Amino acid sequence: MQNIEQERHSWLKLGILLSFLIGYGVLNIVGGDGDINMNLNDSNVINLLKFLQVISVIIIFILPSVLFSVFWTKSRIHYLGITQKPALTTLLIAGVGMLLAMPMINWLSEMNQHMKLPDALSGMEMWMKHSEEKAGQLTEAFTNGTTIGVLITNLFVIAFMAAVSEEIFFRGILQKVLIECTRNKHIGVWIGAALFSAFHMQFFGFFPRMLMGAYLGYLFLWSGSLWPGMIAHFLNNGMAVYLSWLVNRGEISADADKIGIEQNQWIYVATSSIMVAISLFLVYRIEKKRRDIIMNTNQV
Repeated sequence: MQNIEQERHSWLKLGILLSFLIGYGVLNIVGGDGDINMNLNDSNVINLLKFLQVISVIIIFILPSVLFSVFWTKSRIHYLGITQKPALTTLLIAGVGMLLAMPMINWLSEMNQHMKLPDALSGMEMWMKHSEEKAGQLTEAFTNGTTIGVLITNLFVIAFMAAVSEEIFFRGILQKVLIECTRNKHIGVWIGAALFSAFHMQFFGFFPRMLMGAYLGYLFLWSGSLWPGMIAHFLNNGMAVYLSWLVNRGEISADADKIGIEQNQWIYVATSSIMVAISLFLVYRIEKKRRDIIMNTNQV
């Protein structure tokens, strides 16, 4: 389990990180006011957008996070948790737990879709719906295609790069700074999860994404390693990419990824929730036992 880092200037670091996220959000809102005018049916346009997305996450998340850790923390690159090796069973449980969470996530997503703001905030609700529609258009354009090449490219761009970049920034940097400032590990995890969800600017999927962020946050908190979260994050995005690809090829129904939403499927949702809780408990026990063994060995 991570110890609360005795870092200096933690609140200054948090202020800079939050300013960055707010600035990024404002730029997205201002830059997204217009409708998408690009031809999303043009494969060349889509390939260019995928390339730009890879470059952007490297420049915006990965590179700054590495520089932040190297030049502004005592642990340097180790601060990120990428050099910490978790137990192999932790990696397996983290991935399986995320896959088992799908019925619960689907149900929460369905509930979140019915979110209704007060009449006084109707303008905000319209903007949120418009933003959601545009994000959906881009996602549909990205995942369109039936070839193996499209599948591999999407797994790399949508699953792998997103998992690496977002885990490094939101768990490796932001969550740790939040814990340093609040001196409370659980508050740090949940605030980080909320910011992680808000960052995606898809508010009709806010709560399931926040829950996913908390799951990833606890994996990092209890293992001290980014790798379990990266694997779980990759599997979550990768499964969505793979199911979309199978739907495009006509090999499965378009409703195949909606388990937990249909009527009388509450048993799947309940089972999913229990299995996710069990997976987190197992990770906690495994990592605690592993740390105890290491400490006892060092004391001998």
